Amino acid sequence: MSFGPELIWSWSRELSALAGRRAQRVDGGGSAVIISLAGGAELLLSWGAQNCGAAVISAGDKKSLLAAARQTPPIANAVKSHLTGAQLVSVAQLHRDRILEFTFRKTIGAGFSTERRLVLEIMERFSNLVITDENGTIIETAKHVHPADNSFRTVLPGVPYHMPPLFGGTPLEEWLAEPRRDTLMKVAGVGRPLLKLLAAYPAALAAEYLRGLYCDSGAPMTPQRIGKYVTALPGLLPDAEKLPDGSTYALIALAPMKDGSIESRRKNIVKHIEKEITRRERQLGDIRNLLTDGSPARFKLWGELIVANMWNIKHGAAEAELAGYDDAGNEISRKVPLDPRLSPSQNSAAYFAKYKKITSAQERASSLVRKVEEELDELREELALASSIDEAQALVMLEEELGMSKTQNQKRGGKKEPQLPPHVRFEFEKAIVCAGLSAKGNRWLTFRFASPDDWWFHAQGVPGAHVVLRAADTLTSEEFGELAAFCASLAVFYSKAKNEPRHRVDYTRRKYVSPIRGGEANVTYKEFSSITGEPSLWSEKAPKRD
Repeated sequence: MSFGPELIWSWSRELSALAGRRAQRVDGGGSAVIISLAGGAELLLSWGAQNCGAAVISAGDKKSLLAAARQTPPIANAVKSHLTGAQLVSVAQLHRDRILEFTFRKTIGAGFSTERRLVLEIMERFSNLVITDENGTIIETAKHVHPADNSFRTVLPGVPYHMPPLFGGTPLEEWLAEPRRDTLMKVAGVGRPLLKLLAAYPAALAAEYLRGLYCDSGAPMTPQRIGKYVTALPGLLPDAEKLPDGSTYALIALAPMKDGSIESRRKNIVKHIEKEITRRERQLGDIRNLLTDGSPARFKLWGELIVANMWNIKHGAAEAELAGYDDAGNEISRKVPLDPRLSPSQNSAAYFAKYKKITSAQERASSLVRKVEEELDELREELALASSIDEAQALVMLEEELGMSKTQNQKRGGKKEPQLPPHVRFEFEKAIVCAGLSAKGNRWLTFRFASPDDWWFHAQGVPGAHVVLRAADTLTSEEFGELAAFCASLAVFYSKAKNEPRHRVDYTRRKYVSPIRGGEANVTYKEFSSITGEPSLWSEKAPKRD
């Protein structure tokens, strides 16, 4: 996505609504700082090359972004030290450029106050975040720019802050006074891609679209996207896609971070599960090798032969041909290896000890086979589900279940809080729909949450989510059909068949579903019907989620 200064001006108007709120907390992660303001507003300031900008984000997005960050930027500590407890006084665009200035003021007692400014330069790979004092001296900066790196300006702690080079074009007001197509491209404060687009219109029409920018009238702007260019103008341009109000800064600053974070976290989860699957497969192979090991019977026989022939064995011998009887009473003769350092009685004791050790291990191993096989089935189910999840909060729940991350209470040293297994929940007017996001989530949903007469859905022949439909009231056939189509879509979306355009889904009453080990759903079911599910349908008809 690309954007111009006119969008930053629109952001400054929207973010000015936060003025008067105090900074209560500051967090940092990756190439972003998040300032928690009074009233529950989370202000994201990002200087990443692909996600530069400012946005008001949700607490869930904040948790997801911070959890995905590998390190805390040094500037986060400076911002925390200087701005915690300070009041946001104003938000302004500087010199009609892609630069936002956030002014904070903190009272230090006896009528005295200090002022700090956060300057966010929103310029793709040249983006930066700078905190200065009231005199404009830099306290800290996200990116240090040394004289050897930039001959125009130095951006380092302790030196005065200087803005990037200014574009000296024609002021918009001057051009609007005498609009001409041949001078439109020289207008300052408007992105060049937008000017190029407007240059194809009559000058008077272009002027109508630009009139209202950089005015204090408070006239609403229309957020829109033309191809890959995002802007906000007084009117909707032809062929432009209208965007929801207040969505542009999230689209520029937040969406790329979430997408990168989600993809990175999903890969880490998949890698973790694959590693666990490999470990369980090796463990299961070792157990089966142990169970088929015939050496215990041999060691027992050798020990018994030594005891029976103790009088005939020479001390210091490396082996001995010993006669005796097998379990069937048949006479046998075996060449038995001996440890020359041990006496005959010690050799027999050593063989009996090996026999007991291996047989004890085999007894323990036989009881582990079922457990490891069940864990493998669960992990394979987890792998299919993890590969289909593209929601940050769902990935967070899965990470916590897999032990890849700790809850805030655990980080503070507290006990692990009891939490419901990972699942998503949708509230309809007459029904509740839930989908499991892990093997444990599936089991809990089907065998703990669901009632016998609830409806149960699962994609045919592939690992995936258990989906439960609970009707709060009697449903008409049309209402049930719509909800069943939603559930089927959800079951395909959270399954290994996610990338197919459509897939068959079985559904039945929960009372006809029974647990088994193995199979794509780790259950068996009867009295079922089938419908076709389209994985893209559920997002179009989903109500607001809990």
